[in-house]
Order: sequence, then structure tokens, then C-alpha cells
Amino acid sequence: MRKILVIGTGGTISCAKSENGLAPSLSVSELLKRIDIPCEIHSDQLFNLDSTNMQPYHWEQLARLIRERYDEFDGFVITHGTDTMAYAAASLSCLIQNSRKPIVFTGSMKTMNAEDSDAPKNLRDAMLFAADESAFGVRLVFTGTIIDAKRAVKTWSNCEMAFDRNVCGFIHDNIVDFKAELFKEEFRGETRFYERLSDDVFLAKLIPGQRLNIPENAKAMILESYGTGGVPDYLLGEVAALSRRGVYVIIATQCAYGGTNLSEYAVGHAEFPLIETGEMTSEYAVARARWALEYSSDFESFKRLFCDN
Repeated sequence: MRKILVIGTGGTISCAKSENGLAPSLSVSELLKRIDIPCEIHSDQLFNLDSTNMQPYHWEQLARLIRERYDEFDGFVITHGTDTMAYAAASLSCLIQNSRKPIVFTGSMKTMNAEDSDAPKNLRDAMLFAADESAFGVRLVFTGTIIDAKRAVKTWSNCEMAFDRNVCGFIHDNIVDFKAELFKEEFRGETRFYERLSDDVFLAKLIPGQRLNIPENAKAMILESYGTGGVPDYLLGEVAALSRRGVYVIIATQCAYGGTNLSEYAVGHAEFPLIETGEMTSEYAVARARWALEYSSDFESFKRLFCDN
């Protein structure tokens, strides 16, 4: 029988009404009372937070807990709020790489005890995936879909299909249909665990006419540009000054599809080094930059770690 650890961190799935609105209050053991699947289930309450309050050090603690108990279990399920779940999953995919075991995020748009709640199904589906012998890697399971953690984006603020893109499998009628063959290239060596994410990454969304005012502690800046990416002429001096100061400049796009291509237009060329995100989501680019900053020593090693994913 497969052995699963369910880790509670809070989110809507654990919320109940308070005088100020919904707030996490249910423990993961209380959530599990609604679930019955044929596996050995254990639980650990790590946090009980609204995911708006989650920060990188919480995900470092989560990765540390999974590392400490990795050999004990066949899979892991993490209940987490949806607002920052994509950032959390992207961070875990950097902190735990090449996982042979499934590490699954799930949550809900309605509380566990709400009428017609999506919580019981989402939690059950996540546990079914975690217990499946073909499952591996860091994933989201939500609304019957399986999503690669590196591609997760929350696209709806108030709809049960909060994550509706980049699907790599489905769960229906208690059957897991995961396209595992599409992800076998993830395995390059043994499972690797890391402990730290840098706080010194700044994400700036470009709007026409905007100047840059990034924090002094920033060591890497992700600039969400337009289209295939580039730096507008009026900002070249500012961005060049940041680069000379030692800030690694990463160009992303605000477009949902297509990614970056700095070679296509003249605005993508600069006399200072630029890194592009390609088809990374902004959530994953932030996580990747935070991780790469901690485990690199100069621009070239940072670029290699950031891009080799």
C-alpha cells in the first residue's frame, strides 16, 4: 500500500468564517476526515496561513520537511492557498529537482465545509495522483487537471477552474491519466535538494513611460517587457547603469503565450548582457532567479543555472 504524507499550509481549503472574513482555521487532519482512498495517509501541519502571507522562507521550510521525510513516503500532497500556489510550486520545483516521487500542490476556491465545495474533490484527486505509481515530480492538481509546477499560472480569481492552462494530465472517475512519457527528460541524475532562495530578485512590469526604481538590495531584475521582449530606448541608460552595478537583467514578456526572442527586433539588442526567460512563466522565472542567485558566483554561472531548466 502506498504511503502518502499530506502537509497543511493553510489557504481557502482550510478556511472558516471569522468576524473579518474567511481565515485559515481547519487543520490538515480535519480536512482528511472528508477523504477516503486506499493508501496509508499521514499528516503534518506546517503552517495555517492565507497564501497571501506566504514568503520564500515558508517554501524553504516546506522543502526542508519533504527532504527530511523523503525516504519515508511514496508521495507528498501539500494543501496551499491558490493566490500564491503557482509561486510555491515553482519554488519547490527549484528546491527539489528530479524528484522520482510526486510532490503535489492542491487547494480550493471554496472552503472544505462550504456547500458544493470543490475542496473534497481536489484533495482526493491530489492524493490519487500522489499514490499513483507512474507519478513523479512537482505538480499541481486542480479541477481534475494535472499541471506541471513550472508552467502553473492562476488565471481566475473567483472561478473553480483557477488554473486552466498547461495541463499535462487529467484525473477522472478515480483514474489518473498522466502523460508521464512527456516528462522523462526531467531526470538528469539523482534527485537533488536545495535549501535557499534569495530575497534579492525584483520583478518590474513595464508600462509605457515608466521609469525604473528598483530596491538597492536587488541583485537580479526581471523586466516584464512587451511582445518578444526588449528594452525601450528611453530606459537603456537606466538599465545599463543597473547592469554596471552588478544587477543581472532578465527580460520576460507580458504575453501569455509565445515567450521571448530578443534576436527578432532591434530593441532586443543591447551593449550590456541580457538574459531572456523564453517561455518561462513569470512565476517560474522569479523562482528560478531566486534559486540561481543563491547557487552562483558570477553572471555566467547565474545565467547557466537560470537557463538550464
